Amino acid sequence: MAQATDYNIANQSGANFRAELNTILAAVVSQNSGSAAPTTTYAYQLWIDTGASPNPLLKLRNGANSAWITIGDVTVANLGLAALSGATFTGDITLNAQSDLRFADSDSSNWVALQAPATVSSNVTWTLPATDGSSSQALSTNGSGVLSWASFAALATAQTFTAAQRGTISALTDGATITADFALANNFSVTLGGNRTLANPSNLTAGQSGAIWITQDGTGSRTLAYGSYWDFTGGTAPTLTTTAAAVDCLVYAVQSSTRITATLITNLS
Repeated sequence: MAQATDYNIANQSGANFRAELNTILAAVVSQNSGSAAPTTTYAYQLWIDTGASPNPLLKLRNGANSAWITIGDVTVANLGLAALSGATFTGDITLNAQSDLRFADSDSSNWVALQAPATVSSNVTWTLPATDGSSSQALSTNGSGVLSWASFAALATAQTFTAAQRGTISALTDGATITADFALANNFSVTLGGNRTLANPSNLTAGQSGAIWITQDGTGSRTLAYGSYWDFTGGTAPTLTTTAAAVDCLVYAVQSSTRITATLITNLS
């Protein structure tokens, strides 16, 4: 640790000159390190505050020479500042009204999840890559101070979609017992190669709905029994169309973890 009273060398004897010069050079090479601020300060002067807790901090004198600006912790990599090649934040990130926070990926394969609701300063715009990588989509506070998700659906907010929403049709594995995993999709399809049982699905969640397209193979005459969770009108399981290559559609809605309301639309081909 070294600090100098000032950086002005007075006229003096050679030995005294050398001593004062060495003191000043020691202060320079140690960034004026000390547990208290240098007694004489200059605009843009550096100081390592060794008295800071829990770790020493690098500080910079402001341009008006009226206050110290904390830059970062000298005991950690990159002074604890965000690095251009990557950074890990352990606290909140605050943006002022003039700042934009942008996320971009050259191949649009990586996405950033933003936690909602997010309160930020007004007039902040968040820009994310489009799903096809062709353009950007902006999320803005619109001057309200609360992030608006624009065309992005929020889980706890009623949504009005202005374009089609599609769920993939997941192929079920044919076998003596057919078990759908309702965590994989809403819509399913299966071609029956024999008399089968559509078992109780796994991962039932109340409110899920969808359809299961059931196709007879080239032989036909295949029957389908149902697990105990499947609930049909009058408590009677429907009968499939048994013509070879016939298609029926089982439409369902999950009422509870042990009950599925369903109806069969028959003879679609």
